[in-house]
Amino acid sequence: TIAITMRITILVDNSPSAKNHELGTEHGLSLYIEYGNRRILCDTGTSSLFAKNAYLMGIDIGSCSFAFISHGHNDHIGGLEYFIEKVNDKKIYMHSSILHDAYFSTRHGERRNLNIDSKFLSDSKERIHPIDTTTEIAEGIFAVQCKTSIYPTPYGNCFLWKKSGKKEEKDTFRHEISLAFITDKGLVIVSPCSHCGALNIIRECQNATRCSKVYTYIGGLHFVESENCISEATTFAKTAKKEFPNTLFLTGHCTCNTAKEILEQIADNIKTFSTGSIIEL
Repeated sequence: TIAITMRITILVDNSPSAKNHELGTEHGLSLYIEYGNRRILCDTGTSSLFAKNAYLMGIDIGSCSFAFISHGHNDHIGGLEYFIEKVNDKKIYMHSSILHDAYFSTRHGERRNLNIDSKFLSDSKERIHPIDTTTEIAEGIFAVQCKTSIYPTPYGNCFLWKKSGKKEEKDTFRHEISLAFITDKGLVIVSPCSHCGALNIIRECQNATRCSKVYTYIGGLHFVESENCISEATTFAKTAKKEFPNTLFLTGHCTCNTAKEILEQIADNIKTFSTGSIIEL
């Protein structure tokens, strides 16, 4: 395997930057990934804040090779309209079902819309490159749809629903895709929300790339504040430490503060990121 350097900058996360107080924070996630000579904008947060923060960090979002949307929730796709308006000629990869399904949450006892404007998506179809299944989208870069269910999926999924036409049902997260990068150190996996379960996603990425060594896993784990949070985070940390002891897990966004503390206490291979974090791999 050719040695490829990677650098991942967290443009937006729920947690503020400890070092750069100019950077804004919102409930959302956006990452700028440098992989060899390719530049990838992965998710766009909730608003145009990702672009403002990128500018403050000296990153030109227009220089990206392509954009990638991990799933259809508005805290990951909300800034896409701004990206399409400002950056003219770059492909946007996302799962095809995002173009016609709607998503909502019933957490906190109310129905909350998680969509972006469907007309805008329809009007932007010529820019969007839909993915239906696991695909190598560039040399050494795989978009991976998770169908593995060996390990538990996050408890917080129980509040999340999708609507296809007139049919409403619990979300199956068919629309969630992760990125797997082949490097000489092993796989680097980026899965912004890990609704399918991070450990399931790892197994799926290993199978898709035929690379068993996992160097780093980056993404939220969707462990929400709940009565299940402590047991969920504890089980995950123990399993990650036992089965993937040489894999560095970097988490944030939808991993709640209670879970973060438990994860870091139990497993020395789990760390956290925040807005402005720069990850050199």
